Amino acid sequence: MKFKSKTLLAKLEASYGVDPLPIGTDGIQTKNLQVSPYIGDTISRDLDRETLGAQEQININPHVEVTFEVELAGSGTAGNAPAYSSLLKACGFEETVNAGVDVSYQPVSTNFPSVTLYYLHRNDAGGFQQQTITGCRGSVSITVDLAGIPVLQFRFLGFYQAPSDVADITVDNSDFVDPVYVSYDNTSLTIGAYTAKASAFSIDMANELSMRNVTGARYVNLFDRAPSGQTTVDAPALSAKDFYSLVESHNGVSKESVVLTHGTLAGNIVEISAPQVQFNSITHADSSGELAYQLGMLFLPANGNDEIVLTFK
Repeated sequence: MKFKSKTLLAKLEASYGVDPLPIGTDGIQTKNLQVSPYIGDTISRDLDRETLGAQEQININPHVEVTFEVELAGSGTAGNAPAYSSLLKACGFEETVNAGVDVSYQPVSTNFPSVTLYYLHRNDAGGFQQQTITGCRGSVSITVDLAGIPVLQFRFLGFYQAPSDVADITVDNSDFVDPVYVSYDNTSLTIGAYTAKASAFSIDMANELSMRNVTGARYVNLFDRAPSGQTTVDAPALSAKDFYSLVESHNGVSKESVVLTHGTLAGNIVEISAPQVQFNSITHADSSGELAYQLGMLFLPANGNDEIVLTFK
């Protein structure tokens, strides 16, 4: 099997951990798809015996880790969800559809959805080797860098099942819309009322995940989050924007709203908004010969479950 001949299907589960049987139209257009197909916590038997040597180990919580990137783009039609909406939901986001206008996603703290992933690796028999991974929940980060394509970086944990050979599947990624690159024309970043000259921007939702395996229950536990990020902006005059006073928490914590908008055509506009961002660090950087500030960010809730809102317009 060729290393690069791989793809992924994803479908929301109606009942947790029950395979909803993804089909070809549930295909995910990925980049850098990587799978750790059998991992977990191991214990040693530690038997007493008359000779030295290694002991047998038993995996007591077998599971799978899947990581990949998806290009950040809309659906092509304002008010329609992007093709990867199931993945956002399984990372702890709730979807709100404003028909014909936009679709937004913001974090929740209970009742997290889950997805089943099919990891497909083409074999030499004209079909695929398929690993079915149920009960998946995950975390996501977003990277928007100058002269690049913005991406969502996903990490999922799910239950282990041994792979099996399956017949050929026609994977359909046609719902995925071509992205636009980050530039002056396509992208803007505002910090409070200030329009920044930014060369980098990133957010990590930092969902905390564990494989919970106790008598009577087995599930991927999403039990906390602490979103953070960084942005690199050209250093302005202090009179235009005083970032030093913004990071000086010893004089009292200051918070600013942050809004990044990417894309200009309806159906492919993505807005990332955060109502309360604490800038907690500042470092000098060289950005193509210009003095820039690399700023650390903490995304704080204003009223709860609103630290970050993704809106597709």
